[in-house]
Amino acid sequence: MSTFLADFDNALSTTYDAALKSGELIFTASEILKSKETGYDVECEICYAPALSKKPHGVLPVVESDPRPTLDRPSTPVVKTIERTNPFLPHAPALYITDASEKHKILLNKFCIVPRHYLVITKEFHRQTEPLSPEDLMAVWNTMMALKNSRDALAFFNCGSRSGASQPHKHMQVIPRETPSPIATLVREHTARRPGRKATQPGDLFSLPFNCINHAVLLQSPEEAMKSQEDILVGAYISLMDAMIMSLREYAERDDLTNEDRDLVTSMRSSFDYNWLMTTEFMMLVPRKQDSSNPVERVILEINSLGFAGMVLAKTPKELKLAQDRGVIELVSETGFGFGREGKSRSEEDEQKRKDEQAAVEKQMDGALSSL
Repeated sequence: MSTFLADFDNALSTTYDAALKSGELIFTASEILKSKETGYDVECEICYAPALSKKPHGVLPVVESDPRPTLDRPSTPVVKTIERTNPFLPHAPALYITDASEKHKILLNKFCIVPRHYLVITKEFHRQTEPLSPEDLMAVWNTMMALKNSRDALAFFNCGSRSGASQPHKHMQVIPRETPSPIATLVREHTARRPGRKATQPGDLFSLPFNCINHAVLLQSPEEAMKSQEDILVGAYISLMDAMIMSLREYAERDDLTNEDRDLVTSMRSSFDYNWLMTTEFMMLVPRKQDSSNPVERVILEINSLGFAGMVLAKTPKELKLAQDRGVIELVSETGFGFGREGKSRSEEDEQKRKDEQAAVEKQMDGALSSL
């Protein structure tokens, strides 16, 4: 474990309590409602926090004072819009817990719904759209392993505007939990050995019966794999990225896509939005085609990585009703890609082309990660 993280769990709690008491951290009380998704045999979570419906976000209007005498001023005030400043450079001292590595620091989430929710942030500015580096992966992993209940902690990363990302400065997030998240429960059930079904082995890629979760992998142990923890995490991330890119390319070749969907997927060949989730047992990537569920009578649910963990946030009674009526998984699935087998099958020539492209993608990913 990193020498930066000695007694991290205690430091996290102590800093959280002090920041909450001083008012530097804003905790919004919420009600957690269970949504039994019978089609998937899992209980999802709807976090209902009506107080958040009043919280402003995005670009804020600012009325400037006008130095001219009253009689010379125009009839309307001078209004400008300003973008939010980077809250991580500099960070609020009261939210700082400790360093995670030479390149990362750990801050509390200033506006939290879950107690002790923390962020692992690059000390220098890196864009949220950059790939996760080996140092990023290890920094997050080490903080999770330093928690008393590391097994149920959930780490996530929102990459791109369609993923639910709210800050351009690269940051990963971790939510400590006392119980497994819905996605962890689903993974454990789906990968376990059952009559007529082999258990999924560590290192194996798999998909889930959750329409748009098609790229997940069980993490190996360093002892069994005879690899370092960093090599295991980087290998899992690259293999998932490979699989996700190839799925998008195959999806673009389907003959049943609308022009809008085809244009979207084509544009994602150079850059794409996705959600990354990790526990101490598995890692997964989910490419995103939109940032919210489809509107129903003008009501939507905004979805970030936690949606694919089976956890959504409702801020109004209408949003809560939508989640309860439609179900969490159905709403979340609308924001990702349902990679099915529809469309024309590939010829042998197309299959060889796919394999060649996959090899090229692996080479590109290796180069991208090594340059960070």
